[in-house]
Amino acid sequence: MRGQSSAEMLILISAILIAVASMLYLGIGGNESAVVMRAARDGAENAIAALDAEYGCSINIEEVGFDAGMITITVSVRDIPTVDNFDNMIKENIREGALKHIQNAVGGSFPLTAGPVKTSYYTYDVTVEVRRVTK
Repeated sequence: MRGQSSAEMLILISAILIAVASMLYLGIGGNESAVVMRAARDGAENAIAALDAEYGCSINIEEVGFDAGMITITVSVRDIPTVDNFDNMIKENIREGALKHIQNAVGGSFPLTAGPVKTSYYTYDVTVEVRRVTK
């Protein structure tokens, strides 16, 4: 009788461990995307603050979207300075800031150059859409 109760206990414990491990795996994936989205927004806000201070324009984040590893940041710009390719400069600065913050959130350090961030769930990349606002 003793050996039989031990086998039943082993089966029960293994079932519990399998259930906990699968929930943990699914939970980490959901948490990772939330952490990455927050890091992307933080990086975009830092880049926007630097651009606002340097050029005296007003840039606001309208929306941050996520679809299968691709993060889309939509911004509106007011009081645009007369700088060549200002839209491209905004896109590149925000993209680099977001990707560096994502790498820091996932990997634990800021990279020297920004590029897509690969994890076990997704390869994260950022696109920026600029909307000019005039009165």
